[in-house]
Amino acid sequence: MKRLLCVAWIHSFGLVTAIIVPAILTNSLSATKPPKKVVVIGGGWAGFSAADALSTISQPSSSDPAFEIEILDASPRGPGGLAAGWRTSKLQRPVEAGLHGFWREYRNTFAAMERIGLNLDEVLTPFTPSILVSSSGRVALAPVLGNEKERRETDATTRTFSPTDLLDPMTLTSQLAELLPPPFDIALLSDFESDNPLTTLDRLSGVGLLGAWADFEQENKESWERYDNISAENLFRSIAGVTPTLYNELVSPLLHVLPMTPAYDCSAAAALSCFHVFALQTRGAFDVRWCRGTITEKIFNPWTKVLQERGNVNLRGGAKVTSISELSVEFDTDSPKFEVKLNDGQDAIDCDAIIFAIGGTSLKTLTPSCQPLVKLPVAKKWQNFRGVTCVAVRLFFDSEQMIPSIAAAMEDSPVVVCGANVGGIKELTETGFCIYDLERLQDGDDVEATLEVDFFRADSLATLSDEQVVRITLKAVAAALKITKIQKDILVDTSVVRARNAVSHFCVDSASWSPGVKLQDGLYICGDWIDRTGHASWSTEKSVVTGVQAAADLARQYGLESQVSVIPAAPDTPQLQALRQIARTARKFTPPGFENVKPQPPWMWANQRLFGR
Repeated sequence: MKRLLCVAWIHSFGLVTAIIVPAILTNSLSATKPPKKVVVIGGGWAGFSAADALSTISQPSSSDPAFEIEILDASPRGPGGLAAGWRTSKLQRPVEAGLHGFWREYRNTFAAMERIGLNLDEVLTPFTPSILVSSSGRVALAPVLGNEKERRETDATTRTFSPTDLLDPMTLTSQLAELLPPPFDIALLSDFESDNPLTTLDRLSGVGLLGAWADFEQENKESWERYDNISAENLFRSIAGVTPTLYNELVSPLLHVLPMTPAYDCSAAAALSCFHVFALQTRGAFDVRWCRGTITEKIFNPWTKVLQERGNVNLRGGAKVTSISELSVEFDTDSPKFEVKLNDGQDAIDCDAIIFAIGGTSLKTLTPSCQPLVKLPVAKKWQNFRGVTCVAVRLFFDSEQMIPSIAAAMEDSPVVVCGANVGGIKELTETGFCIYDLERLQDGDDVEATLEVDFFRADSLATLSDEQVVRITLKAVAAALKITKIQKDILVDTSVVRARNAVSHFCVDSASWSPGVKLQDGLYICGDWIDRTGHASWSTEKSVVTGVQAAADLARQYGLESQVSVIPAAPDTPQLQALRQIARTARKFTPPGFENVKPQPPWMWANQRLFGR
């Protein structure tokens, strides 16, 4: 204190009075210290998770909140980000920008929902199987695996096969399914169509990916760098050597609906990580639940109420951030650090910290007008961002029950997952899609005989009129389900929602553009594209995880501790642990200059050396 007095005295006697006296009062009345103002830009899963965690932090030795949070959502429709919903103008039917699944290993997402008092079984459906369709037709029914009571406990390193097992294809494939990387374990256990071109040999070719699967560690930066610079197509076809049939019937369709992009435009690291998270973290990781209504009405509206009742959170819709600048604080460390201007300068907010909870393409657009971001070295890489365009179509039929042909085709599951080029429809050449029977998935009197069809990488559709999109949708549904043409005159209402470049695109080298949650003191960031080499999670779960992490890092900046912790991703299975140890050992003996070489199966190694291809 004496040193501070001396320095201040030299400058001005008046300055001593201005600085020292408030400091003494603040120290003696710490319980009444004003909370730090935090602006959260983005009202989706990431933004709400960050605000949720921050809003529960109290000041030291006091129950007063440490932070005052303002959530800014550019959409006037309400909270939820891309998950937000509304109602049609014609018949007031519920609509949202695509359906979002909740996978079994969404541990942090489920925890966030339970923290705000939601009953998961009331909000979400039971785990649901999925029908998989490729361009050649129905491939298989992917079962719900996590509900099995029995599971083999034998470690992969000690598993043995008897001669009888080797002669029995069913026994052999079920045992190999314990070892295979995604989506090949499901490939062996699924109920395949008898007329599908996939053979047992095709499915067993998935073994070729074991080396890369074991070599790629989900939360290891070096692994991401090694596999992020090649395409998923290169990995699956040239390195792993899966058969063309397996690639076309299983791998390609799943890439079109999980990372939502064709293999040639998808990072191999992203594909390995995505398949691992959605299909192999645990037995049944591919199992998925669906919201019983719109996510806005079932989740974000209750969440908004909980946050606002805490008294230190405010949500502003229709608040588009147009610029951010740094404020000059000089010696007053308690003054706001940033000014956030909204809606072309019509309003402004001074704040101590900012959490960006928006997608990469939105940040790319915002960065040039944000002085604090422009200075960051990583910001230059954000100009490389591309987004995936999605189109969500909802079809309301004129009957209370689903039309018989659709109901029969979807009898095994209310969810149909379709790859690209189904039905030879030119607009769907690179577009995957999912079909949902909302009558079976969602509650409510107004959810009757309704189909949701969500298209991914749908740039060609997004430019068409609503009428054209609906016509192509009816054609795509008929082609995928192998039923007769669906007449448009049986529809009483429709909705077409376009989300242009709105979904994160995990192309080659994209992980190198992904920062950690802390950009600098006072600037934090979260979302499904953030900290890709960190916590092994994707989509909604990654958004929740990074939101919690951003809040924790911000709290630590002020010497505080968040009450919400990140739940670690599921540990590796015994089989994967054993394979990883082998891969690590092999890496130790890799000669200099070969650090980026990817493991290949013996048949690919022999093929290249014997035949040069």
